[in-house]
Amino acid sequence: MWSFYTWTLFLFTGLITAVFFYVKSQFSFWSRRGVHCRKPHWFFGSLGDFQAGKLALPELLLDLYKESKGQRFAGIWEFYSPELVVLSPDLIQDILVRDFATWSSRGVTVNLDVDPLAANLVNLDGKKWKVVRSKLTPTFTSGKLKLMQNLLLECSREFMDHLNRVTTADQMVEVRELSAKYSTDVIGSCIFGIQMNSLRDENSIFREIGKKIFPSSRIKTICKTVQLHFPWLFRLLKLSTRTREVTEFFISLTKANFKYREEKNERRNDFMDLLRDLKNTEEPIDEDDIEFNDELLAAQAFIFFGAGFETSSSTLSFCLHELAANKNLQDRLRDEVRRTKAKMDGDITWDGLRDMKYLDMVFQETLRKYPPLPILVRTSVKPYRIPDTDVVLPEGTGCVVPIYALHHDPEYYPDPQKFDPERFAEKRKSQRSPFTYLPFGGGPRICIGLRFAEQQVKLSIFQLIDNFEISLCEKSKHPLQLNHKAGFLQPIGGIWLRLSRSIVSNSNVRSDK
Repeated sequence: MWSFYTWTLFLFTGLITAVFFYVKSQFSFWSRRGVHCRKPHWFFGSLGDFQAGKLALPELLLDLYKESKGQRFAGIWEFYSPELVVLSPDLIQDILVRDFATWSSRGVTVNLDVDPLAANLVNLDGKKWKVVRSKLTPTFTSGKLKLMQNLLLECSREFMDHLNRVTTADQMVEVRELSAKYSTDVIGSCIFGIQMNSLRDENSIFREIGKKIFPSSRIKTICKTVQLHFPWLFRLLKLSTRTREVTEFFISLTKANFKYREEKNERRNDFMDLLRDLKNTEEPIDEDDIEFNDELLAAQAFIFFGAGFETSSSTLSFCLHELAANKNLQDRLRDEVRRTKAKMDGDITWDGLRDMKYLDMVFQETLRKYPPLPILVRTSVKPYRIPDTDVVLPEGTGCVVPIYALHHDPEYYPDPQKFDPERFAEKRKSQRSPFTYLPFGGGPRICIGLRFAEQQVKLSIFQLIDNFEISLCEKSKHPLQLNHKAGFLQPIGGIWLRLSRSIVSNSNVRSDK
């Protein structure tokens, strides 16, 4: 009869053998299908350099992109999970648009019982995503955005007033943190109907909560890694990538906002009014329908706050850095600003801002060089045969669209490290596939708030260029170096610039009457 130790050794040996053959099978996934891939690390898969802090994830995928140039797709592993990397604009269009029904999921694992904010538009899939998306879309129509113009203008005036207070001649400022505070105030006003005062109050609770949204501690970083790469373990341990403080803050804020507006019978025609209307009018018809309760609505408010302030502030600060490093472009943009104000009798209107062609080119080139989300991820909800091949991918296969790599491909954007707004002149744009430029994603899951972000950032650039001369300073790093551990494009050491008050400026701005 076998002893306890013999049984233990037998079971341990069996477990190790099973794991060995499982890993071997996973790591032969792409070779069995004849797909180009890079030899994986035994544990990290294709992400070894990223996990070791040697390369940022977009830089790692850029290396793979260059290595695989000429092919439509390649294979990688996130730890032991094989994922398709799409390299061809035509195949990207297939996955994001033509075959969206197969690739509609983002494949994010959530534990709603411990993290109700995870039920947001970014994470939702299937019917629930479709219903919530259709209900939220009316918030960002041209008519609704035009109504928000006054709120944006109030925030931009406060931003300029703050800069005039804190800057002196040749003042050096860290514009990334300033942009984050400004974006927090904009979203507070336009989305929540609350004056957040992040610019004036160094201890603003909203700015402090904003810093806590994205994992920064070692524990939360580990939780995020487990969520993305070991979803079964994430579910088993009932983990969350957010602190209880953040979750309770947004649920309490949403409930209090609803209660105040109900009691005061107040409407602002903003995002919170839309959420309140959904709560009061949407009733589930059957057990499969969606109940728009406080937690689900708070999750939508949360994602607009978190994703909105980070992407907008990032775009604004990167744009200011490039304009500081390219004074000729800054001067050309300032000329357009002054001409536009002259046409509008010293004012700037919604339509005037939208008609500024060079400002639009500068905005688009900033997003080309510094896409806020450097990759798109999708997961197949059923088996998929890659068009014009015999390669069949099973249900649940992950897919990566390397946006940063596409935006830095010299075939589409010659000398990609050069900041050149002329790339987005109409004639040159028309010569490129639209699927070589995806700063807000593409297809039905394209960013719902992209026009709001565009409106906010363009108005900020307009005001800053009108009121200040912007230049590099002693603390500036050019070119910028990316933080290898950040999920977003994040420069090491921030973005330091010198702001000098412009001699000729007139910041008298107003909205359309």
